Amino acid sequence: MKNKLTQYQEDNKLKNKDMAKLFGLKGTNPTVTYLRWKNCQRIPHPTFMKVITDKTKGTIQPNDFYEAWYETHKL
Repeated sequence: MKNKLTQYQEDNKLKNKDMAKLFGLKGTNPTVTYLRWKNCQRIPHPTFMKVITDKTKGTIQPNDFYEAWYETHKL
């Protein structure tokens, strides 16, 4: 099962770097940060969760990250 972040990206035909830019990620390599979220290696900081929810018009909610993380890590 695809997580909602991946599904949103595919539905909107966006590249990883476009998603990082959409969410306002900055730093040395914002695409890597985005990929860590997408691959359930990290869960976004609450500040970014608000940005993600706003930018996706509520399609992706904070709980979606936790559900995907638990499913991926089988806890």
